[in-house]
Amino acid sequence: MSLDQFKASPLGALIGPILNSEQMIERMETKSASDRPAVEAVGKDIEARVGSLDDEQKKLVGRWVKEVLAPRGWRPDRKGRVAAGNFFSRGTIYRRALPPAVSEDGRARLAAAQALVRRLPHRPMGSDELVSERHRAFDGEQ
Repeated sequence: MSLDQFKASPLGALIGPILNSEQMIERMETKSASDRPAVEAVGKDIEARVGSLDDEQKKLVGRWVKEVLAPRGWRPDRKGRVAAGNFFSRGTIYRRALPPAVSEDGRARLAAAQALVRRLPHRPMGSDELVSERHRAFDGEQ
């Protein structure tokens, strides 16, 4: 069975929401950053939702995890043992392809935010002005 066929199967329909949830992706990234297999983060949830999987299905889940983490900059590094009680016995440990840095996308978002600030009908208050205003308001309350 191909990964696409597995994703389209009833079993894949149960597993997909687990692997694609932002919370689970963050957990897989945390495991990877801690030098642990990524499937360790999702094993218990998959087991709770679907029961058991055969070895081929577990391999397909592993390939799916790889597909989920790849666009976020994670690349397979090596295999490792999964901690007991996490459904899988072995899994891939991922490494960031490049160290996290300011991306072009981040620069574009910053430029867009700066352009929005420039279009405000009034100029933003500086920190000194804000402190002075708060002092005046506090003095006025007494």
